Amino acid sequence: METEARYSEKELGWDSLAARLADGDPGASREIVERHYAGLYRYAFAMLRDGPAAEDAVHDAFERAFRALGRYPEKRIRSMTLRPWLYRITLNVVRNRVRRRREVTVGNVSALSPETRADEGVADRMDVLAALRRLPERQKMAVALRYLQDLPYAEISTVTGWPEGTAKTLVHRGVGRLRKFMGVDDSKDGDP
Repeated sequence: METEARYSEKELGWDSLAARLADGDPGASREIVERHYAGLYRYAFAMLRDGPAAEDAVHDAFERAFRALGRYPEKRIRSMTLRPWLYRITLNVVRNRVRRRREVTVGNVSALSPETRADEGVADRMDVLAALRRLPERQKMAVALRYLQDLPYAEISTVTGWPEGTAKTLVHRGVGRLRKFMGVDDSKDGDP
């Protein structure tokens, strides 16, 4: 613990948390949950569009992660990059839930009309999330990881198993489709 006090959190990064896990530090597990719950929840919610289902998915993802960590050798844990690993587990849990559901949940987003919107900023985000649901699954995942979770393309590649170029292409095409769904006309951007 004294060694950690000499370094800033930024300098220590993820390697120190993985090392703490490997050393059996009981606080490391709690810190993983505290650091990643909100981001994993946002990601699961973007994919499932259901709050309780997203909470359950994240809970299941953490359970799977901690069970796996209990089976991994210390050397493997020390070398892990935890964030993309947790997103990958969450992605797998979400995929399993979507397969089981076999239906797209529209949710309450489409019920919002311009007259009922209290905050246009929130409404605009809700419109984007509604349009996001219309994307093909791979584009939806790529756009959600890039823009909702702010993951760099290298981490998207790690999470999904796609080559980095594929992740970039899926994000680009997904954003293009979202623009069309939202009625954004790119051709007017450069015209007077």
